[in-house]
Amino acid sequence: MEIEEKKERTFLNVIIWTIPLLLMGIFVLMILYTPDFQNGAFKVKAVFVGSSDSEAKSLDGIEKSVLKSQRNINSTERKLDQLKPVKPYIVVNTTENRFSLRNANGDTIKTGTCSTGKNEILIAGSKRILFKTPKGMFEVRNKQEDRPWIKPDWAFIEDGLPIPSARSASRVEVGSLGDYALSIGDGYMIHGTLYQRFLGLPVTHGCVRIGDTDLELIYHTLSKGSKVFIY
Repeated sequence: MEIEEKKERTFLNVIIWTIPLLLMGIFVLMILYTPDFQNGAFKVKAVFVGSSDSEAKSLDGIEKSVLKSQRNINSTERKLDQLKPVKPYIVVNTTENRFSLRNANGDTIKTGTCSTGKNEILIAGSKRILFKTPKGMFEVRNKQEDRPWIKPDWAFIEDGLPIPSARSASRVEVGSLGDYALSIGDGYMIHGTLYQRFLGLPVTHGCVRIGDTDLELIYHTLSKGSKVFIY
């Protein structure tokens, strides 16, 4: 009898301890399979496992950015080399109405006073004409001595005169451009002036006016294709 009682007590003890363990296991499984827990576990994994991948991608991106920047620098340097003057050139400052004639190495040959656009607008019917010196990089297109000025329509409108025919002799004005004229395109020129006293002032219709002595030096120093920088 005692042996059988001992067996029953042992069996009951096993059942008593097994049931809580089973319930705890079921509870743990329920937690592990909940969506919230799985999402959290996935995020934790991403932090530890994915950090090395993101770091590698970040380093790879930095290397690509460095290479791209270096290519851009090399491209810019090549463009600058192409823009670098290979012969004497002139720089015009429209704010101070000054010029600087320089040799191919950038050394100053001569500086002086000039006149540039007066930045005024002329109303000509439906047109608005701005008398302003263009800014940028240009080049000498051609050179002429004692070039006459072929007056455009706006010159007559500005003076309150009727516009003559295209071939009218009244359009030709001799001497107003000085002894020398260097064309830089679109009707703009570097030329002389009858009004030396106005040099240094913004009084032109867009061209660059320079005094006789300085203009002669500029004319004989620059050649066709020489750079003209205006700012």
